[in-house]
Amino acid sequence: MRSILEAFTFCDFTPEPRSYWKRLEYKELSDLIAQTKEKLLAKLNEADQELLQAYTDSLSEQHSIECDGRFIHGFTMGLTLTAEAFVTARELAEDE
Repeated sequence: MRSILEAFTFCDFTPEPRSYWKRLEYKELSDLIAQTKEKLLAKLNEADQELLQAYTDSLSEQHSIECDGRFIHGFTMGLTLTAEAFVTARELAEDE
């Protein structure tokens, strides 16, 4: 088995959840979003459709940036906890 760093290097391990799209709530929400978008697009002229697309693209990009930030923050917290555990373990060993 590879180390976690090797798995990251070769893209065998990603921080993205792999099962959220299998959840019923996710599928229902995704279907509702698609249906609502289709209904809205049918009511809009071409210029308004392009404006809506620009809006949804911007929201998607914003969400991506937020997800990246959350991952980096979570990863940093995990490393900090790991470092603290090693320091605490070393201090406990020195006290014995």
